[in-house]
Amino acid sequence: MGNQEILKQLIERNFEAWMHTNGFVCFKFKIPLGKFKNKVVEIALDAKQFPLNPPSGPYIKPHLLPISGGGGNHPYGAIHDRKLPDSEFQYWSRPLNGWKSGMDMDDYLAFIRTLFDFTDEKV
Repeated sequence: MGNQEILKQLIERNFEAWMHTNGFVCFKFKIPLGKFKNKVVEIALDAKQFPLNPPSGPYIKPHLLPISGGGGNHPYGAIHDRKLPDSEFQYWSRPLNGWKSGMDMDDYLAFIRTLFDFTDEKV
């Protein structure tokens, strides 16, 4: 359960994934669409009660968007500099509402993909 389960499920889905020294799960992710299409980023997740609860939001490395702090709308709002899992990541406060029993990393990865579905023309 928790981050170990996230790691297991990512590896089962052929992602290059590892456990960061502070317990976050990190993995390489090629952005499939939008402004950053084909860019490879690292995403870090922390969800100690996964799969009962999803991660609160992804930590992205490198910084893709300006740090905006709390509030605002996606894509530019609620981007934080939490220095977790280290100072190279930025936190996108993007909770997945509607998480239900039985959901897994396929569902969370589908949600992650939607976060990158924007271009500057849309915002």
